[in-house]
Amino acid sequence: MAKIQEMTQLSPTMTEGTIVKWIKKEGDSVSPGEVLAEVETDKAVMEMEAYDSGVLLKIIEQEGSKLKVGQALAIIGKPGEDVSSLLEKAKSSQPASSPGSSPASKETVVTAAEVVVPPTAKTQADSNSVSKAEPSFPAKQTAEPKKEINPELRGQARILASPLAKSIAIEQGIDLHLVIGTGPEGRITKKDVLDAIGSKQSSGGSSVSFSINAKDEVISLGGMRKTIAKRLTESKQNLPHFYLNADINAKALESFRVSLNDFKDKNLGETAPKVSVNDIIVKAVAASLKLHPKVNASWQEDSILQYGRIDVGIAVSLEGGLLTPVVRSADKKSIFQISSEVKELAKKARDRKLKPEEFSNGTFTISNLGMYGISKFTAIINEPESAILAVGGIEDKPVVENGELKAGRVLSITLSCDHRVIDGAVGAEFLRTLKSLLENPSLISGIS
Repeated sequence: MAKIQEMTQLSPTMTEGTIVKWIKKEGDSVSPGEVLAEVETDKAVMEMEAYDSGVLLKIIEQEGSKLKVGQALAIIGKPGEDVSSLLEKAKSSQPASSPGSSPASKETVVTAAEVVVPPTAKTQADSNSVSKAEPSFPAKQTAEPKKEINPELRGQARILASPLAKSIAIEQGIDLHLVIGTGPEGRITKKDVLDAIGSKQSSGGSSVSFSINAKDEVISLGGMRKTIAKRLTESKQNLPHFYLNADINAKALESFRVSLNDFKDKNLGETAPKVSVNDIIVKAVAASLKLHPKVNASWQEDSILQYGRIDVGIAVSLEGGLLTPVVRSADKKSIFQISSEVKELAKKARDRKLKPEEFSNGTFTISNLGMYGISKFTAIINEPESAILAVGGIEDKPVVENGELKAGRVLSITLSCDHRVIDGAVGAEFLRTLKSLLENPSLISGIS
């Protein structure tokens, strides 16, 4: 009996997914565990597997469609099986505002007969009224036939235009036949219409009833950016953040890094990845968490969960957002192991190939912006964790050594804490330990 294949929840925070590529085609045989399609979630591009055996009889949603978890996307059954009733059921159960099926989300073809303008020029808006940045479609008129911009153009070549471009053209009386499209295949975009309006105004044409900046651009949000916005807003609103800062004399830290890489080149070969300052910080953080377990915890509403594991997440910047790949049991791994694992996870993150278990359920996060020339910043806690460490770049600054002022190398770190879990003194003790380890990095290996 044929069954509907639904959009599967591929990560703990996934609520919708976009079909990137169908691996199986209609008519292909499938079995449970075989990959049906590649789906972009809020975190990565992941493989969605079949959970029924048979033949892929019908692909309901094509590549590029965005679907809610649980929404139908294909039908699997026996060869030659009638799926018309299932197809009707699937289509009738699709949300009317489904992002993947909404007509407004796709470019459409517009003919001259479809482009309508008001019979008279618009009345100037009242000076106290608020202008609209994005015009809406005018209400459909059923009592009167549509009026064409130029009836003589009926039957001419069809015009490719986006729904928003069409809407603005209707509002402003712009003839789309006179607009040059710069989109794919000559498609007319919003910017093309806005440029046409600007030309009309500069040449003495009739004024419009609202002001539009031709340089504005509407950027649609991907699933990752939506999730980041939602979770960080909730974190900032719900968690009582407080911040602790410390400046590290980084001279010994940089020397230690050089020594590690010299040792690596002589004993592990030049093919092994070079150790970075951030790799050493990950190990130092793990050692400090072991000495201060109260920081390695999370708020549970009616209790505090103190983790028995130390899993450190490292924020990685991606196109459209960021991910936090997690180094599991960082306290039990060497700096060389951490260095290799961090680089491998970062590459997988940028290739959108991370698995859920590789970027979820961390106990502490590090965010390093030093490579961007940032000296100091504060970071928002990644719930349900109770702390995050913001790391700046190492800079030339004066330092006091043995009572004498000298030129030094200084690294600034800032700890964001959830005050429900971490008291000021607890956070300060953790940061003091971390500072001591970073200024005396040879001690790090002694804490395991």
